[in-house]
Amino acid sequence: MELWKMCRAVNNANRLAMLREIARSPGRGLNVLQAGDFVGLGKAAASQYLKQLSEAGFLMVERSGKFVVCSCGSKKGIAAAGFADVLERAFPEKARKDWQAPLLETINAFAHHLRERIVRAVATAGRIGFEELAKSTDAPPATLRRQLGILVSAGVVKLGGDAKGLREYSISASGDPLLRVLVGIASADA
Repeated sequence: MELWKMCRAVNNANRLAMLREIARSPGRGLNVLQAGDFVGLGKAAASQYLKQLSEAGFLMVERSGKFVVCSCGSKKGIAAAGFADVLERAFPEKARKDWQAPLLETINAFAHHLRERIVRAVATAGRIGFEELAKSTDAPPATLRRQLGILVSAGVVKLGGDAKGLREYSISASGDPLLRVLVGIASADA
């Protein structure tokens, strides 16, 4: 599965909270009703959210008697496994009121196919100018500016200049492990 699709699946406060509770659950995981209770969702909505997380490779779902039990783990490949592992380590032990905001900002930066292409192009080039980036991503300038704005604001890409004073973009040297893994996955997909 493409990285941007995995990010889109988890780029929701309720899905992220449910994934956190399943990751923190002792034993075999949580059933649909238990997972939904943590975020105040009924069975139907919780089931849809958990299905999205499962399809993206974050959860394994199995029937246990009359219940559908979800546990963290995946058979969907290295990218999903690496992303899920780092995401689970990023979950706070005790959920503060605002624990999701920084995670969602980072995840949202990768939750669009063009932003994933931009990250791949910047990571491959090391430093790249706007015109080169527009050519390598096939993005119209206005769209590219808007998507770059999201990546810069999330701290994924940083804006700098070359010797002539022209804008250049490079990957941020952030210490955030989730950001490093997402950039690594995006770069490896080339």
